Amino acid sequence: MRQALEADGLQVYAPRAGRFLEVEEAKAVFGIFLVIFGRPEQADYKGDYENFQAWLNECLSDAHGRLDDDVNLATYVGDCQDEIETVLSDYQILTRTAEKRSWDLDGAYSPKVMQQALASSFGLSEKARKSIANSYMNRLAQRRLNEGDALTLKYIINRATSLDWSILDLFYRLCAFKPFRDWFDLAEQGEDEGPICNLGLITQYLARFIDGNSPVLTAGYLVDNRFINSFFMRFIYSLYRLGESEFENAEDPFPKGRIPFLTVHQSKGLEFPVVVLGNPRKDAKIQPIEKIVRPLMDRESEPLDRMAEFDVMRMFYVALSRAENLLILPHYKSQGNFVSEPFRTMLSARGFPRIPQFDLSTLPPAKQKAEDIARAYSYTSDYLLYQKCPRQYMLFRKYGFVASRSQTQMFGNIVHQTLEDLHHLLISRKAQT
Repeated sequence: MRQALEADGLQVYAPRAGRFLEVEEAKAVFGIFLVIFGRPEQADYKGDYENFQAWLNECLSDAHGRLDDDVNLATYVGDCQDEIETVLSDYQILTRTAEKRSWDLDGAYSPKVMQQALASSFGLSEKARKSIANSYMNRLAQRRLNEGDALTLKYIINRATSLDWSILDLFYRLCAFKPFRDWFDLAEQGEDEGPICNLGLITQYLARFIDGNSPVLTAGYLVDNRFINSFFMRFIYSLYRLGESEFENAEDPFPKGRIPFLTVHQSKGLEFPVVVLGNPRKDAKIQPIEKIVRPLMDRESEPLDRMAEFDVMRMFYVALSRAENLLILPHYKSQGNFVSEPFRTMLSARGFPRIPQFDLSTLPPAKQKAEDIARAYSYTSDYLLYQKCPRQYMLFRKYGFVASRSQTQMFGNIVHQTLEDLHHLLISRKAQT
């Protein structure tokens, strides 16, 4: 059904009908990540691992197609690859310098002994050279050394050979190019919220990876495919095997521009102009737990032999009462399909209206529902954020995007604490008088 609708240009929102990593937005983001950082080595395995390797190839193919179509995106990706090559080269140069002088990377860093030799290493980039020769950093390192709490040589080298962007920074920089920019525009214009919802979910997964690993991309983390194996072969592969579903918002379960495919339980409490009940069958089976707890219950309840029947009735009541203007029931007649009563009798009746004879002009127009962006508003996290940039407010507050750099709440905390102190002071003065 999903493929048939999408073939006619109708987009579908089915949060529990497939892997999240299979959506277009996930392939676009992780495909470009694969081009920038490199593809993990492919081994000869079967099952989920083989399928995951095929998914990686699909992402790479998708990314190369986008790079061929957008020269600006291709240029930026090339710049990122150059940055990675530079920090890896600097890392090899600095570690080779340390090895020649028999310096222990886990040992204490002494600016007076090591700084000049490291900064003058042949072939070192200007950025790494400036980091090694930074006077403030060397004063700090010397003070820590004198206090007996020295910085390690590995820390100094990693600091000099780190990228100035994280994977979340990289994601947001990619959003300046097509098709990401177009997906943002579709949501802002109210045409299609599906892509931006999936992009927001990607930021949540990236933030989860950063929380469990190093937030800084250093050359020591990138060397020997350590980052590639950690990110793709452990984290993303775990998401693939878990079968993580698409974005699902309990407060807004049907993004604009999408036809939602929901379970009956998901649709409870909601209403839709048109509802199609996909499966008019539910077998009435008594759960074993009901038989076990029935003798222990000290109250009147439904007859045990009819409880499953009543559960089916309640479920179908929820499903059938979701429709505002039109309810469509499938009439399966093929072998192997079974329709529960009373649907079977009702659908077999000659007087029941059929789709070919239905007059669409009699269908009332769907009413636009007002949306509630947020239930509670805060001066610092709502008003100031919206005043700074309405699009950022849309991303972070409505669609759940995770910021690449956490904004400090110090100002808000100081204000609240000051007001609380003044409140207690006034109360104490009033009590004294």
